[in-house]
Amino acid sequence: MLTDLFVNMCVLGSLVFMYLQIRIKLKLEQKNRIISILVDGFAGGLLGYFLMFFSIQVSAETIVDLRYVPVMLLIIYIGVPQAVISAILIILTRFMFGFTTSAIAAMVLMTITIIGFVIIHKLCKSADFKKNAFKQSFSMIIFSNIVFSIIISYLVKDTIVLKNLVFSFWVVSTIGGLTSVVFVSYIRKTQYLLMKYEKDSTTDFLTGLNNVRQFDNVWNTLTTNATEKEERLSLLMIDIDHFKHVNDTYGHPIGDKILIELGKVLKNSTRSFDIVSRNGGEEFSVILPDCPHQRAIEIAERIRCAVEQHKFKISPKEEISITVSIGVATYPETVSDTVQIVNTADDCLYTAKRTGRNRICPSYIGS
Repeated sequence: MLTDLFVNMCVLGSLVFMYLQIRIKLKLEQKNRIISILVDGFAGGLLGYFLMFFSIQVSAETIVDLRYVPVMLLIIYIGVPQAVISAILIILTRFMFGFTTSAIAAMVLMTITIIGFVIIHKLCKSADFKKNAFKQSFSMIIFSNIVFSIIISYLVKDTIVLKNLVFSFWVVSTIGGLTSVVFVSYIRKTQYLLMKYEKDSTTDFLTGLNNVRQFDNVWNTLTTNATEKEERLSLLMIDIDHFKHVNDTYGHPIGDKILIELGKVLKNSTRSFDIVSRNGGEEFSVILPDCPHQRAIEIAERIRCAVEQHKFKISPKEEISITVSIGVATYPETVSDTVQIVNTADDCLYTAKRTGRNRICPSYIGS
């Protein structure tokens, strides 16, 4: 019996791990809320159903397993609606094993369990240890074990079998339930760190825009696509005018605020699918996929005007204005080789800086 419950625990751990990986890959938390609730609820119910296949046959009608654990995990980590859906599905699938007295008892057990779990969850949210999943799960496990012991005593009349069953269930249920919580907590934490590291490796720490590494990755892909599909590709290289003076006058913290705000202005002044990056210091870039040269010039002018007209707050009572210079290059209209687009746009940017700043300098054929 103890061996069978241990197998149940192993199956539970494996399935939980598999679903967490699938859930992360699907980015379920970013999907429509109703869809994510239904998917999580269905997954919990499916996990409970699988656990029944590895249940212990106590009598001709009675089976025992850890089907309550998915419901507990859903309540602690995801939400009550998902757990309720999961519990309902587990109840319904239990009747697929036969419409018996034990099935009805299992329905009562799961109903009482889910109600108790919700109450415990609500109480824990208002308590000092509301964020401690381990304490919350321990309370739920003890509650579930007590309810199970009461109900199973009405189904199993053999005293020796009942004692062994209750003892074994308490041991494996407690170990399995707590292990599952530790396991899920660990997976969630490591996945969060992995996603954070991945984001940090491609995102500018200050503005939240793409960093130069991500710019290079995206740029290489888009230049290849532009060459193979014969599409137009434009690039804007942008530099803040006299930014050193801003830092010297107001300090680097104010300069950082201006960089952050400028990133927002650039995002708001470009198309939704354009790629805005901070390439370093006060230099930014905007990649314009499938964009003709004249359209790129228009977008560059829109950016220049938006920056010039924007008031950058440096204190609750003080605002300053800045300007930018922009170089524009387009493949294949003004640059015949994608390898030269960045250099050409850079050259145009420096020409704009040398000829008075706060202006756009587009490249021309043969320039």
